[in-house]
Amino acid sequence: MKKTLYIKKIEQVRLLSDPLKLQLIQAFAEGEKPAKEAAESLGESLTKLYRHVDALLEGELIEITRETPKRGSLERTFRAVAERFEVDQSLFSGEDESESMNAVRDLLRVGENEILQALAHVADQDDPAMTVMRTRVKGSPKQLERLHKSLQDWFEQVQADQEEIPEDYEEAGMMIAFYPIVRTAK
Repeated sequence: MKKTLYIKKIEQVRLLSDPLKLQLIQAFAEGEKPAKEAAESLGESLTKLYRHVDALLEGELIEITRETPKRGSLERTFRAVAERFEVDQSLFSGEDESESMNAVRDLLRVGENEILQALAHVADQDDPAMTVMRTRVKGSPKQLERLHKSLQDWFEQVQADQEEIPEDYEEAGMMIAFYPIVRTAK
């Protein structure tokens, strides 16, 4: 399994923006498993997941690691092709720019929906473990480069810490965007 897959196809961004497909990729990134086991862990029916698994295979985001004969058919075992998926910046220039932007909007909407659901849920709790923040930072190009690198290093450490997931785990979501502020002429 690769450490990072740089997404260079709009269709792959669309696949990642579907909440159920994203959950499937996460399940297969945790370790090799048959679709039946992934369905059980997600609380979904196997028949519902088949088309999603096929789409992820076709989109080259998961792969078959083993095929085992079972009662006249083959049980396939899957895993994610990478631990992390990043959208390659080249996807946002060129002929398909508007299509690329729409794919990013879809991805952001998924995050927005998760955040709004979490906000509605934490409103009922005394001590919500949630942070919603937007900020701008100023610095020299070198300082901003170091900040960007430290964010990437931190994220890699978070992923490394998740190699052993306890039985009583909870799940949290994050959306991190590090981007230059584009100034418009006045």
